Amino acid sequence: MVMEQNEIRQNRAGKRVFGILAMLTVTAVSVLDLPVSTTIRCLSRRAKMTGVAKGAALDELFQANLGDIINPMIKENDTPLYLHIPKAGGTAVIDYYRCLGLVTSENLYISEGRSHIMLETHSVEGIHQAKDLEIVQRGLADVIFTPLLPAAMEMFDSNHQARVFALFRHPIDREVSLYYYRQIADWEGDGVYAPELANTPIETYFEQLKDRTDNFMISVLLNKDRKTESITEEDLEYAKQILRNKVLIGLTSNMEESIQRFDTYFGWTADGHDANRPLCRANFITRKTNSNPHEPVEEGSLVWEYLSNILYYDIQLYEYAVELFEEQAHLFQGQEVEGEKL
Repeated sequence: MVMEQNEIRQNRAGKRVFGILAMLTVTAVSVLDLPVSTTIRCLSRRAKMTGVAKGAALDELFQANLGDIINPMIKENDTPLYLHIPKAGGTAVIDYYRCLGLVTSENLYISEGRSHIMLETHSVEGIHQAKDLEIVQRGLADVIFTPLLPAAMEMFDSNHQARVFALFRHPIDREVSLYYYRQIADWEGDGVYAPELANTPIETYFEQLKDRTDNFMISVLLNKDRKTESITEEDLEYAKQILRNKVLIGLTSNMEESIQRFDTYFGWTADGHDANRPLCRANFITRKTNSNPHEPVEEGSLVWEYLSNILYYDIQLYEYAVELFEEQAHLFQGQEVEGEKL
């Protein structure tokens, strides 16, 4: 079923490139040149999506503007949207697709008349700007990257739907990775960079937080304030429903197969991308050049116990994502992965 859509997707990609050349001047911009307000900032408990739909209004946006994952992507107006979960391989995915030559929301520099705009979709303000520019309706990007799904929904409409895909990582591993990342990330600025953590043992740090609940993934997915709004069982079930119906699941623990599924589903296995694929995959997927090595936390340890309480609902959502990854394999039965069958 997936392979039957490749021709349509390839035609759509070609039309996008032609449209960009005809209407705009679009220049690739290094990710290092992006504003300081990067994806990682949405991990802050102070981060809010002010003015973004919540509750029933958000559900209406999800239903109207998100395509169902089980339906073939047959509409040329649909746009892939990568839900960038911080510390879950997202930067590697961005670099990989830029390396393949896709036009992404990470490397659009738009000149219209006297206006010169470097697009970014990692903040509510940037998303609003992208909405005003109608980048989805004008087909200016092959793929959009954002950590803020509820805000990003407003860029789309029922005739120009988002097709969401994402990599998921165990929440405890992601939280531990963040602890080490904050010690070195001087480029992130206040609110993220915390060099003093290098002098705070990891057991001490998370013991201080053990009575707090902080289910980042569900909070961001449902646009709930992490400081004032608790996550409930109902929220967990709704988040599961979104993943089941609307998200193509990838796992950092199964990175290469996940990337192959993404490429296959969206038709990015076309000949035009094949020349760079081995090098791009080796540099950004296999070698994990963007990783920050650190000691893992062992299951059953005190730190694991503390984080199991703090991230209670996010862990359940992750475990459900793992189940969905296995279930979605039927979409790719018979497809080749570098000489092997999925």
